[in-house]
Amino acid sequence: MNRGLTPFGYEQGSDPFCVIMAGGRGERLWPLVRANVPKVCVPVDGSRTLLETTLERLQACVPDRQIRIVTTQGQDRPIRRILPSQFRGALIVEPEPKNTAACILVAAAALAEQDPDQVMAALPADHWITPAAAFRRTFEAAVAAAREEDALVTIGLRPSHPHAGLGYLRPGQALSRRRGCRVFRLSRFIEKPSGGIARRLQQAGAYWNMGVFVARVSTMLDLYRRWLPEHAGALIPLGRWAGRHGFAARAVKAYRSIRPVSFDEGIVARAQSGLIIEGRFAWEDLGNWDSWTRISRLNTPPLSVASRNVRVVNADGHLIATVGLQDAIIVHTPDATLICRPDQTQALRQIVAQLAKQPSLARYR
Repeated sequence: MNRGLTPFGYEQGSDPFCVIMAGGRGERLWPLVRANVPKVCVPVDGSRTLLETTLERLQACVPDRQIRIVTTQGQDRPIRRILPSQFRGALIVEPEPKNTAACILVAAAALAEQDPDQVMAALPADHWITPAAAFRRTFEAAVAAAREEDALVTIGLRPSHPHAGLGYLRPGQALSRRRGCRVFRLSRFIEKPSGGIARRLQQAGAYWNMGVFVARVSTMLDLYRRWLPEHAGALIPLGRWAGRHGFAARAVKAYRSIRPVSFDEGIVARAQSGLIIEGRFAWEDLGNWDSWTRISRLNTPPLSVASRNVRVVNADGHLIATVGLQDAIIVHTPDATLICRPDQTQALRQIVAQLAKQPSLARYR
Protein backbone atom coordinates (compact mmCIF):
# COMPACT_ATOMS: atom_id res chain seq x y z
CA MET A 1 0.00 0.00 0.00
CA ASN A 2 1.30 3.46 -0.90
CA ARG A 3 2.15 5.76 1.98
CA GLY A 4 -0.46 8.47 2.45
CA LEU A 5 -3.33 6.41 1.03
CA THR A 6 -6.28 4.90 2.88
CA PRO A 7 -7.10 1.20 2.45
CA PHE A 8 -9.58 2.32 -0.22
CA GLY A 9 -6.99 4.10 -2.35
CA TYR A 10 -7.90 7.69 -1.45
CA GLU A 11 -5.52 10.20 0.08
CA GLN A 12 -5.50 10.21 3.88
CA GLY A 13 -8.57 12.04 5.20
CA SER A 14 -10.39 12.03 1.85
CA ASP A 15 -12.57 8.93 1.96
CA PRO A 16 -15.84 10.08 0.34
CA PHE A 17 -19.28 9.85 1.91
CA CYS A 18 -21.89 7.49 0.46
CA VAL A 19 -25.60 8.22 0.83
CA ILE A 20 -27.90 5.27 0.12
CA MET A 21 -31.40 6.32 -0.91
CA ALA A 22 -33.66 3.67 0.63
CA GLY A 23 -37.03 5.37 0.90
CA GLY A 24 -38.79 4.18 -2.26
CA ARG A 25 -42.27 2.77 -1.73
CA GLY A 26 -41.89 0.08 -4.37
CA GLU A 27 -45.59 0.09 -5.27
CA ARG A 28 -44.81 -1.39 -8.70
CA LEU A 29 -43.49 -4.51 -6.95
CA TRP A 30 -46.73 -5.40 -5.18
CA PRO A 31 -47.61 -8.01 -3.86
CA LEU A 32 -44.07 -8.97 -2.80
CA VAL A 33 -43.52 -5.44 -1.49
CA ARG A 34 -46.05 -4.33 1.13
CA ALA A 35 -46.59 -1.41 3.47
CA ASN A 36 -44.64 -3.25 6.19
CA VAL A 37 -42.11 -4.86 3.80
CA PRO A 38 -40.18 -2.10 1.99
CA LYS A 39 -38.67 -2.85 -1.38
CA VAL A 40 -35.12 -2.62 -0.05
CA CYS A 41 -35.93 -5.38 2.48
CA VAL A 42 -36.86 -7.90 -0.22
CA PRO A 43 -34.22 -10.44 -1.30
CA VAL A 44 -33.41 -10.31 -4.99
CA ASP A 45 -31.23 -13.42 -4.91
CA GLY A 46 -33.24 -15.48 -2.45
CA SER A 47 -31.08 -14.62 0.55
CA ARG A 48 -29.68 -11.08 0.66
CA THR A 49 -31.97 -8.06 0.49
CA LEU A 50 -31.50 -5.20 -1.94
CA LEU A 51 -30.17 -3.00 0.87
CA GLU A 52 -27.70 -5.64 2.00
CA THR A 53 -26.32 -6.12 -1.52
CA THR A 54 -25.97 -2.34 -1.91
CA LEU A 55 -24.10 -2.08 1.39
CA GLU A 56 -21.75 -4.91 0.40
CA ARG A 57 -21.00 -3.18 -2.90
CA LEU A 58 -20.21 0.12 -1.20
CA GLN A 59 -18.14 -1.44 1.59
CA ALA A 60 -15.56 -2.18 -1.12
CA CYS A 61 -15.50 1.55 -1.97
CA VAL A 62 -15.56 3.40 1.37
CA PRO A 63 -15.20 2.63 5.09
CA ASP A 64 -18.38 1.86 7.00
CA ARG A 65 -18.22 5.13 8.96
CA GLN A 66 -18.66 7.11 5.70
CA ILE A 67 -21.98 5.48 4.78
CA ARG A 68 -25.38 7.03 5.50
CA ILE A 69 -28.81 5.54 4.73
CA VAL A 70 -31.89 7.70 4.17
CA THR A 71 -35.38 6.25 4.45
CA THR A 72 -38.84 7.44 5.42
CA GLN A 73 -40.88 7.09 8.59
CA GLY A 74 -42.65 3.74 8.63
CA GLN A 75 -39.93 2.03 6.62
CA ASP A 76 -37.24 2.66 9.22
CA ARG A 77 -38.34 -0.16 11.55
CA PRO A 78 -38.07 -3.05 9.06
CA ILE A 79 -34.84 -1.54 7.74
CA ARG A 80 -33.33 -1.37 11.24
CA ARG A 81 -34.08 -5.07 11.66
CA ILE A 82 -31.89 -6.07 8.71
CA LEU A 83 -29.13 -3.50 9.18
CA PRO A 84 -25.77 -4.73 10.47
CA SER A 85 -25.13 -3.19 13.89
CA GLN A 86 -22.43 -0.78 12.66
CA PHE A 87 -24.94 1.01 10.41
CA ARG A 88 -27.82 1.50 12.83
CA GLY A 89 -26.54 4.94 13.80
CA ALA A 90 -26.14 5.85 10.12
CA LEU A 91 -29.89 5.96 9.43
CA ILE A 92 -31.53 9.30 8.60
CA VAL A 93 -35.33 9.12 8.73
CA GLU A 94 -37.44 11.53 6.67
CA PRO A 95 -40.89 12.28 8.13
CA GLU A 96 -42.59 11.65 4.78
CA PRO A 97 -41.52 10.82 1.21
CA LYS A 98 -40.81 13.94 -0.87
CA ASN A 99 -38.79 12.28 -3.66
CA THR A 100 -35.03 12.21 -4.17
CA ALA A 101 -34.32 15.96 -4.08
CA ALA A 102 -35.28 16.12 -0.40
CA CYS A 103 -33.61 12.80 0.36
CA ILE A 104 -30.23 13.87 -1.02
CA LEU A 105 -30.40 17.37 0.47
CA VAL A 106 -31.19 16.32 4.04
CA ALA A 107 -28.19 13.95 3.92
CA ALA A 108 -25.93 16.63 2.38
CA ALA A 109 -26.96 19.09 5.10
CA ALA A 110 -26.03 16.57 7.80
CA LEU A 111 -22.70 15.75 6.12
CA ALA A 112 -21.86 19.45 5.81
CA GLU A 113 -21.71 19.59 9.60
CA GLN A 114 -18.85 17.07 9.44
CA ASP A 115 -16.89 18.09 6.33
CA PRO A 116 -18.41 20.36 3.66
CA ASP A 117 -15.35 19.98 1.43
CA GLN A 118 -15.59 16.20 1.25
CA VAL A 119 -17.07 14.43 -1.78
CA MET A 120 -20.43 12.70 -1.37
CA ALA A 121 -22.11 10.15 -3.63
CA ALA A 122 -25.87 9.55 -3.59
CA LEU A 123 -26.91 6.11 -4.82
CA PRO A 124 -30.24 4.22 -4.99
CA ALA A 125 -30.60 1.04 -2.95
CA ASP A 126 -32.57 -0.87 -5.58
CA HIS A 127 -29.97 -1.45 -8.31
CA TRP A 128 -28.53 -4.72 -9.56
CA ILE A 129 -24.91 -4.26 -10.68
CA THR A 130 -22.23 -6.69 -11.82
CA PRO A 131 -19.29 -7.07 -11.73
CA ALA A 132 -18.63 -5.20 -8.50
CA ALA A 133 -15.01 -4.51 -9.47
CA ALA A 134 -16.08 -2.56 -12.56
CA PHE A 135 -18.52 -0.52 -10.48
CA ARG A 136 -15.76 0.26 -7.98
CA ARG A 137 -13.46 1.60 -10.75
CA THR A 138 -16.27 3.80 -12.05
CA PHE A 139 -17.13 5.01 -8.56
CA GLU A 140 -13.48 5.95 -7.89
CA ALA A 141 -13.36 7.78 -11.23
CA ALA A 142 -16.50 9.76 -10.35
CA VAL A 143 -15.08 10.71 -6.94
CA ALA A 144 -11.80 11.83 -8.52
CA ALA A 145 -13.60 13.90 -11.14
CA ALA A 146 -15.90 15.55 -8.58
CA ARG A 147 -12.93 16.44 -6.41
CA GLU A 148 -10.72 17.77 -9.23
CA GLU A 149 -13.38 19.57 -11.27
CA ASP A 150 -15.60 20.66 -8.34
CA ALA A 151 -18.61 19.66 -10.44
CA LEU A 152 -21.70 17.47 -10.28
CA VAL A 153 -20.79 14.07 -11.71
CA THR A 154 -23.20 11.45 -13.04
CA ILE A 155 -22.54 7.88 -14.14
CA GLY A 156 -23.82 7.03 -17.61
CA LEU A 157 -24.39 3.61 -19.15
CA ARG A 158 -24.66 2.69 -22.81
CA PRO A 159 -28.33 1.85 -23.51
CA SER A 160 -29.10 -1.71 -24.57
CA HIS A 161 -32.50 -0.60 -25.88
CA PRO A 162 -34.69 2.54 -25.97
CA HIS A 163 -36.20 3.09 -22.51
CA ALA A 164 -38.83 5.78 -22.01
CA GLY A 165 -38.71 5.36 -18.22
CA LEU A 166 -35.11 6.53 -17.77
CA GLY A 167 -33.27 9.82 -18.10
CA TYR A 168 -30.66 10.29 -20.82
CA LEU A 169 -27.29 12.07 -20.70
CA ARG A 170 -25.95 13.54 -23.93
CA PRO A 171 -22.15 13.71 -23.82
CA GLY A 172 -20.29 16.79 -24.97
CA GLN A 173 -16.54 17.45 -24.90
CA ALA A 174 -14.40 14.42 -24.08
CA LEU A 175 -12.00 15.00 -21.17
CA SER A 176 -9.03 13.11 -19.77
CA ARG A 177 -9.82 9.64 -18.47
CA ARG A 178 -10.14 9.03 -14.75
CA ARG A 179 -9.13 5.60 -13.40
CA GLY A 180 -9.33 4.30 -16.97
CA CYS A 181 -12.93 5.51 -17.42
CA ARG A 182 -14.05 7.87 -20.19
CA VAL A 183 -15.18 11.32 -19.01
CA PHE A 184 -17.35 13.85 -20.86
CA ARG A 185 -18.89 17.23 -20.25
CA LEU A 186 -22.64 16.93 -19.89
CA SER A 187 -24.15 18.52 -22.98
CA ARG A 188 -27.80 17.93 -22.14
CA PHE A 189 -29.99 15.98 -19.75
CA ILE A 190 -33.33 14.63 -21.01
CA GLU A 191 -35.66 13.15 -18.42
CA LYS A 192 -37.83 10.18 -19.47
CA PRO A 193 -38.26 10.91 -23.20
CA SER A 194 -40.87 9.27 -25.41
CA GLY A 195 -39.99 5.98 -27.08
CA GLY A 196 -39.14 7.65 -30.40
CA ILE A 197 -36.86 10.25 -28.80
CA ALA A 198 -35.22 7.58 -26.64
CA ARG A 199 -34.42 5.63 -29.81
CA ARG A 200 -32.85 8.69 -31.44
CA LEU A 201 -30.86 9.47 -28.30
CA GLN A 202 -29.49 5.94 -28.24
CA GLN A 203 -28.47 6.24 -31.89
CA ALA A 204 -26.79 9.58 -31.12
CA GLY A 205 -24.59 8.04 -28.41
CA ALA A 206 -26.45 9.27 -25.32
CA TYR A 207 -26.13 7.42 -22.03
CA TRP A 208 -28.71 6.15 -19.58
CA ASN A 209 -28.70 8.12 -16.33
CA MET A 210 -28.45 5.48 -13.59
CA GLY A 211 -29.34 7.89 -10.80
CA VAL A 212 -25.93 8.09 -9.12
CA PHE A 213 -24.81 11.66 -8.31
CA VAL A 214 -21.39 12.66 -7.00
CA ALA A 215 -20.15 16.10 -5.90
CA ARG A 216 -18.47 17.90 -3.03
CA VAL A 217 -20.94 18.42 -0.20
CA SER A 218 -20.57 22.20 -0.52
CA THR A 219 -21.15 22.01 -4.29
CA MET A 220 -24.29 19.98 -3.72
CA LEU A 221 -25.65 22.57 -1.29
CA ASP A 222 -24.84 25.39 -3.73
CA LEU A 223 -26.81 23.61 -6.47
CA TYR A 224 -29.85 23.53 -4.21
CA ARG A 225 -29.48 27.17 -3.22
CA ARG A 226 -29.54 28.11 -6.91
CA TRP A 227 -32.06 25.70 -8.41
CA LEU A 228 -34.29 24.63 -5.49
CA PRO A 229 -34.07 27.53 -3.03
CA GLU A 230 -37.26 26.50 -1.22
CA HIS A 231 -35.71 23.11 -0.46
CA ALA A 232 -32.47 24.75 0.61
CA GLY A 233 -34.21 27.16 2.96
CA ALA A 234 -36.28 24.44 4.60
CA LEU A 235 -33.86 21.52 4.82
CA ILE A 236 -30.30 22.82 5.12
CA PRO A 237 -30.94 24.06 8.70
CA LEU A 238 -31.86 20.47 9.63
CA GLY A 239 -28.23 19.44 9.17
CA ARG A 240 -27.16 20.59 12.61
CA TRP A 241 -29.95 18.51 14.20
CA ALA A 242 -29.27 15.22 12.41
CA GLY A 243 -28.73 12.46 14.96
CA ARG A 244 -29.86 14.71 17.82
CA HIS A 245 -33.02 15.02 19.88
CA GLY A 246 -35.34 17.46 18.17
CA PHE A 247 -34.57 16.45 14.58
CA ALA A 248 -37.87 14.61 14.03
CA ALA A 249 -40.13 17.48 15.09
CA ARG A 250 -38.18 20.03 13.05
CA ALA A 251 -38.14 17.73 10.03
CA VAL A 252 -41.93 17.31 10.09
CA LYS A 253 -42.40 21.08 9.90
CA ALA A 254 -39.71 21.55 7.24
CA TYR A 255 -41.03 18.79 4.97
CA ARG A 256 -44.54 20.22 5.02
CA SER A 257 -43.24 23.35 3.32
CA ILE A 258 -41.66 21.69 0.25
CA ARG A 259 -43.11 20.00 -2.80
CA PRO A 260 -42.01 16.55 -3.95
CA VAL A 261 -39.51 16.68 -6.81
CA SER A 262 -36.78 14.37 -8.01
CA PHE A 263 -33.12 15.38 -8.01
CA ASP A 264 -33.06 14.66 -11.74
CA GLU A 265 -35.82 17.15 -12.52
CA GLY A 266 -35.16 19.69 -9.78
CA ILE A 267 -31.37 19.96 -10.15
CA VAL A 268 -29.88 18.13 -13.15
CA ALA A 269 -32.51 19.16 -15.70
CA ARG A 270 -32.24 22.80 -14.61
CA ALA A 271 -28.48 23.04 -14.26
CA GLN A 272 -27.78 21.17 -17.54
CA SER A 273 -24.11 21.02 -16.61
CA GLY A 274 -21.61 18.69 -15.02
CA LEU A 275 -19.64 15.61 -16.01
CA ILE A 276 -20.47 12.11 -17.21
CA ILE A 277 -18.37 9.09 -16.24
CA GLU A 278 -18.94 6.15 -18.54
CA GLY A 279 -19.77 3.00 -16.61
CA ARG A 280 -18.95 -0.38 -18.13
CA PHE A 281 -20.89 -2.91 -16.09
CA ALA A 282 -24.24 -4.67 -16.26
CA TRP A 283 -27.01 -2.75 -14.52
CA GLU A 284 -30.70 -3.08 -13.88
CA ASP A 285 -33.01 -0.64 -12.12
CA LEU A 286 -35.24 -3.01 -10.15
CA GLY A 287 -38.24 -0.69 -10.10
CA ASN A 288 -40.87 -2.97 -11.62
CA TRP A 289 -41.65 -6.62 -12.28
CA ASP A 290 -40.44 -6.49 -15.86
CA SER A 291 -36.89 -5.66 -14.71
CA TRP A 292 -37.09 -7.81 -11.56
CA THR A 293 -37.99 -10.97 -13.48
CA ARG A 294 -34.91 -10.58 -15.66
CA ILE A 295 -32.64 -10.73 -12.61
CA SER A 296 -34.21 -12.31 -9.54
CA ARG A 297 -33.37 -15.85 -8.48
CA LEU A 298 -36.88 -16.13 -7.07
CA ASN A 299 -38.07 -16.69 -10.65
CA THR A 300 -39.37 -20.18 -11.32
CA PRO A 301 -40.51 -21.49 -14.71
CA PRO A 302 -44.21 -22.42 -14.84
CA LEU A 303 -45.58 -25.77 -15.89
CA SER A 304 -46.88 -24.59 -19.25
CA VAL A 305 -48.76 -25.77 -22.31
CA ALA A 306 -48.98 -23.62 -25.44
CA SER A 307 -47.67 -20.64 -23.47
CA ARG A 308 -45.01 -18.11 -24.41
CA ASN A 309 -43.07 -15.42 -22.54
CA VAL A 310 -44.58 -16.18 -19.14
CA ARG A 311 -42.39 -15.21 -16.18
CA VAL A 312 -43.15 -16.32 -12.64
CA VAL A 313 -41.95 -15.01 -9.27
CA ASN A 314 -42.84 -17.54 -6.62
CA ALA A 315 -42.31 -16.59 -2.99
CA ASP A 316 -43.41 -19.90 -1.44
CA GLY A 317 -42.84 -22.72 -3.95
CA HIS A 318 -46.47 -22.79 -5.10
CA LEU A 319 -46.87 -24.65 -8.41
CA ILE A 320 -47.97 -22.38 -11.27
CA ALA A 321 -49.38 -23.92 -14.45
CA THR A 322 -50.39 -21.99 -17.57
CA VAL A 323 -52.30 -23.00 -20.71
CA GLY A 324 -52.49 -20.83 -23.79
CA LEU A 325 -51.04 -17.80 -22.01
CA GLN A 326 -48.49 -15.40 -23.49
CA ASP A 327 -46.70 -12.20 -22.49
CA ALA A 328 -47.50 -12.34 -18.79
CA ILE A 329 -45.86 -11.90 -15.40
CA ILE A 330 -47.23 -13.92 -12.47
CA VAL A 331 -46.22 -13.07 -8.90
CA HIS A 332 -47.43 -15.47 -6.23
CA THR A 333 -47.25 -14.84 -2.48
CA PRO A 334 -49.07 -16.69 0.35
CA ASP A 335 -52.00 -14.26 0.41
CA ALA A 336 -52.03 -12.42 -2.93
CA THR A 337 -51.33 -13.17 -6.59
CA LEU A 338 -50.62 -10.77 -9.42
CA ILE A 339 -51.09 -11.49 -13.13
CA CYS A 340 -50.15 -8.70 -15.52
CA ARG A 341 -48.61 -7.93 -18.90
CA PRO A 342 -44.94 -6.84 -18.81
CA ASP A 343 -45.79 -3.50 -20.41
CA GLN A 344 -48.47 -2.68 -17.81
CA THR A 345 -46.43 -2.87 -14.59
CA GLN A 346 -46.62 0.93 -14.11
CA ALA A 347 -50.36 0.53 -13.48
CA LEU A 348 -49.69 -1.41 -10.28
CA ARG A 349 -49.76 1.88 -8.42
CA GLN A 350 -53.48 1.99 -9.21
CA ILE A 351 -53.92 -1.42 -7.56
CA VAL A 352 -52.15 -0.19 -4.43
CA ALA A 353 -54.30 2.96 -4.46
CA GLN A 354 -57.45 0.84 -4.62
CA LEU A 355 -56.25 -1.25 -1.69
CA ALA A 356 -55.74 1.93 0.34
CA LYS A 357 -59.32 3.06 -0.35
CA GLN A 358 -60.97 -0.19 0.73
CA PRO A 359 -60.69 -0.95 4.48
CA SER A 360 -61.69 -4.57 3.88
CA LEU A 361 -58.51 -5.03 1.80
CA ALA A 362 -56.15 -3.30 4.22
CA ARG A 363 -54.29 -6.52 5.08
CA TYR A 364 -53.16 -6.86 1.45
CA ARG A 365 -51.48 -3.44 1.27
